Amino acid sequence: MKEKQKNIKIGISTEEQVNKEFIEAWHRAEKDEIKVPEERLYFLDPATFFKVLSKRRIALLQVLHSHGSTSIRHLSKVLKRDYKNVYQDVQLLKQVGLICQDKTKRIYVPWDKINAEIPLAA
Repeated sequence: MKEKQKNIKIGISTEEQVNKEFIEAWHRAEKDEIKVPEERLYFLDPATFFKVLSKRRIALLQVLHSHGSTSIRHLSKVLKRDYKNVYQDVQLLKQVGLICQDKTKRIYVPWDKINAEIPLAA
């Protein structure tokens, strides 16, 4: 049986909108209307969104996903980037939940796809 893809939706949203969405999801879960959990990550402004998801960090996520669980040192060699810079990027991406770390300290990307959504109107 083929394993279902694990996706995350990321975007820009206000704190009020996030809270409203959470409450709506809670009510849907109480009614057993949610069959598959929806993973979401929101940033409060476009500047933070693009700072976290820079071109280099997106490339890092893609390479890490394709290589699977690995060390930061190995990842820095594959990316041909300085270890310290890769380490800092990994720490930030771990902090927001786009990278995970297993018991042996190896890092991996738990997502198969990241769906980005940027609203143009409030």
